[in-house]
Amino acid sequence: MKKVVTGLGLLLAVAPAAYAQQDSGLYMGGRIGPSFLEDSCVTDTDCGDSELGAGIITGYDFNNWFALEGTYDYLGRFDTEFDTFGKASGDLTALTIAPKLSYHVKPDTALYGKLGGAMWDFNSNAGDRDDVSLMGALGVDHQATEKLNVRLEYQHINDMDDGYFSSVDNNFVTVGMTYHFGRTDNQPMSEPMVEEPVMAEPEPVQEPEPVAEPQSIVLSQAGETEMFGFDKANLSEQAIASLQPLVDRLLKYDEATATIVGHTDSQGPAAYNQTLSEERAQVVADVFLDAGIAAERLTVMGKGESAPTASNDTADGRAKNRRVEVTSPEFVYVEMN
Repeated sequence: MKKVVTGLGLLLAVAPAAYAQQDSGLYMGGRIGPSFLEDSCVTDTDCGDSELGAGIITGYDFNNWFALEGTYDYLGRFDTEFDTFGKASGDLTALTIAPKLSYHVKPDTALYGKLGGAMWDFNSNAGDRDDVSLMGALGVDHQATEKLNVRLEYQHINDMDDGYFSSVDNNFVTVGMTYHFGRTDNQPMSEPMVEEPVMAEPEPVQEPEPVAEPQSIVLSQAGETEMFGFDKANLSEQAIASLQPLVDRLLKYDEATATIVGHTDSQGPAAYNQTLSEERAQVVADVFLDAGIAAERLTVMGKGESAPTASNDTADGRAKNRRVEVTSPEFVYVEMN
């Protein structure tokens, strides 16, 4: 049992230290579900090899796909019977430590796998037995709120045999919840206007035909003006209002055109992000179309995650990359006297 206590203390000591440096990666939670002990009897006796188990989870996310995770689980009270030691009844616990590798099928949902070690302990009326075995797990993790994730996991501890058990395996199927300290990057999107549009008066020129200067607007999640809901492409009223200066420009000058380009961060599959960027660019274009501007005056496209303006390794960088850029180039217009 000393191995279990020492290992859990080490994991809890490492995680807060990392959290103090990163201020966003630490998470903790719990889980519960049925626990199954295979081959716990060498006779035909019914040993009651199915029990309810529960445990605690602690881990640290280093980035979107890699974490270090540990669990401490009570796997149930089991009856066993072997030729060497006869019948025994006791509590089975396990501490697991493993890297957690994730693949995001959507920005808020990931499949994951773990492969590591399990330090188990069987405290029975026949004595206290402990050892280390191989542990593997598969699961799905979904971000339900800004700071809470829910998960479903299957865990297998293989060949628990220290001379007491005899090639016994444990299967543990759980539902769980984790709280992620300091996380803010996956909250409902608020996409502000980074650059205020300015209706600049044409500079005095010698040419008889004046030039309208180029103008642009960048809508992103890096500020306080709401743009889109999380994982959505519907435009907020605030964002529509911020587009009005460019709408007025195209209504005033028949020569004016606009290019509208959608972008995303790197979370989720690239194909999904490409589609989402195109949808968001089209929603912005619809504001111009609804104002009576002809479609041939607009160029609409999505670039997905291919053109970041900041690092996708930080929450602030990902917020800046979730954006729609609207640009109206300069043009020569004729003043009507």
